[in-house]
Amino acid sequence: MRKVLSIAVVSVLVGCSGGHNLDSPLKTCKAVTNALAGGKGVVWHAEQQSEQKGVQLQVTLEFTLDGQTANETSQAVCIYGLSSPDMDYRNAMGEYANTPTSMMINGMPIPSSDLIQAVNRATADTAKAIGQEALQPSTGSSNY
Repeated sequence: MRKVLSIAVVSVLVGCSGGHNLDSPLKTCKAVTNALAGGKGVVWHAEQQSEQKGVQLQVTLEFTLDGQTANETSQAVCIYGLSSPDMDYRNAMGEYANTPTSMMINGMPIPSSDLIQAVNRATADTAKAIGQEALQPSTGSSNY
């Protein structure tokens, strides 16, 4: 049990430190959009990032869900506000919040409670994927 708990804690910390699905605004927006898709496969078509320096960062994604035709493209927009002044200086997103402060899908705002749940699901999914990676038998040579 201690080993599983240790792996879970390390997995969450590794997930927060970068290299996986939540280490950039673009990856975080994709992970949250995936969580909001409710298990449907997402096919990404375009991505754009724009910044109002010192105000907000915006990530815009165009996608379709598995089974949709290409002309049924959807759009997700994640807005990252400034991080609070008391945030840890190691914030992976720099001056912006680690998670979207607001989000829209096809022009419809996502209620904040739904956004929080989607961020939590995206975080859990990322931690689970990292944990599964860590439990895979090593196939390469040792790094020692």
